[in-house]
Amino acid sequence: MHSSVRRIAVCAGVCGAMALAAAAVSGAGAATVRLKATRDATIRGGTYASVPDNGPLLTTRLSSNPDFIRRALLDFDTSSAIPAGATVTSATLTLTVHWGGATAARDVAVYDVTTPFVAAQATWEVASATTPWKTPGGDLGRMYAKSAVPNSPGAKATFSVTDLVQAAVSGSHHSLMALVDAGDLAGGRDGYRDYYSSNATDTSLRPALDVTYSTTPPTTGGGLPAFSHVFTIVMENEEYPQIIGSSAAPYLNSLAAQYGLATNYTGVTHPSLPNYMALTGGETVFTSDCVGCTTSATNVVDEAVESGRHWKAYMESMPASCGTTDTSLYAQKHNPFVHYDDIVKNATRCKNHVVPFTQFATDLKAGALPDYVWITPNLCNDMHDCSVSTGDKWLSAVVPQIIGAPAFKNSVLFILWDEGTTNSGGGGRIPALVVSPFTPAGFRWAGALDHYDLLRTIEDAWKLKPLGQSASATAMKEFFTGR
Repeated sequence: MHSSVRRIAVCAGVCGAMALAAAAVSGAGAATVRLKATRDATIRGGTYASVPDNGPLLTTRLSSNPDFIRRALLDFDTSSAIPAGATVTSATLTLTVHWGGATAARDVAVYDVTTPFVAAQATWEVASATTPWKTPGGDLGRMYAKSAVPNSPGAKATFSVTDLVQAAVSGSHHSLMALVDAGDLAGGRDGYRDYYSSNATDTSLRPALDVTYSTTPPTTGGGLPAFSHVFTIVMENEEYPQIIGSSAAPYLNSLAAQYGLATNYTGVTHPSLPNYMALTGGETVFTSDCVGCTTSATNVVDEAVESGRHWKAYMESMPASCGTTDTSLYAQKHNPFVHYDDIVKNATRCKNHVVPFTQFATDLKAGALPDYVWITPNLCNDMHDCSVSTGDKWLSAVVPQIIGAPAFKNSVLFILWDEGTTNSGGGGRIPALVVSPFTPAGFRWAGALDHYDLLRTIEDAWKLKPLGQSASATAMKEFFTGR
């Protein structure tokens, strides 16, 4: 199985292998394809937790007896059938019921699977012979769909998984799913359901995924692209003239010539931490670079999660995930996420999402970059303690990886500084680059902008509720409309 596969776990059996069955062009730039699962399996609890099961049937079941718990895993090769960066307008997963317990209808949910698995080896305990699940029962992401599945043989169980498939397609991955029984706890066989797997002799009974997609990216009502991914890199303490036109920053100036540049963008205050909070929550919150200070305020990643998106903050030179203590190269004041209560006080959430920058290369290679990506370089590479040329060289190594990733085809990268060295606009006039396939080459915008406008841009593109001061800000749509 390809290492960059994105999985959808159908918790009740193991993911079925998919093959392209049909493709019908339905209009200019649009098409519909039917995929068959290429592989699938059922994982079982209790005494069967170490026994693989990828036979002719997939099963879902919730029980008070762990021996009877079943989940199904499915794998569809969307990466081969759908162009990277395509807009998925609909995706429907269909399974055929082989047999069901006495309950006429049973709620079953579809989750994405976040760890690659091998169908012939997957069990309740492991994703493959060499990789254990981080959580027994499968490493599941968010729930994307839920349907009432009938119990009559031959009945169809259908699930709308558009957002799940879109996430996979945006990263050029397989779609990996898990079917999980979401009904009431049952002691007997009432909640039992089994379905024909990818091994069914009659191919019409095998799990299928019908996807309609367009190669024309969608836009919001405000003219903003509906970005599949948003990347933000925050540098430190340089005014606009120290970067733009400077011989010490050849790479940054080449990006400005190729993409977009805000020529009248300012930080909102001094010092660092309040600017980082403004970028992520719409309020400065703090007046200093306070160590250990936190707020209960809602932030942009909270809203991203509520909208069904995933996020990670990659912090260079942070010794371990969720670092709250300064080192010689890592500063917690440049990490806004450890200043939000609902992140830093949730150990599991913080550990999984606020990670060392070394994880970035791993996620990039695996095609597993989240929808919202925040990157903070260390105190040298962000130009805080080292030269402009040092930071420019670091960006010249990192940014091409982002631009060249399949995930960037319908995305945006913001490169900016937290503050300058003057008080212009409250925090100094700073460079802000907008790097996106949708931005006209060499586009420059002289309108007054600040961190609240950047936050509003993300919120409007993803249809999120404006936070704090971003409610009175204006999205930076000019960088995507060219006017």
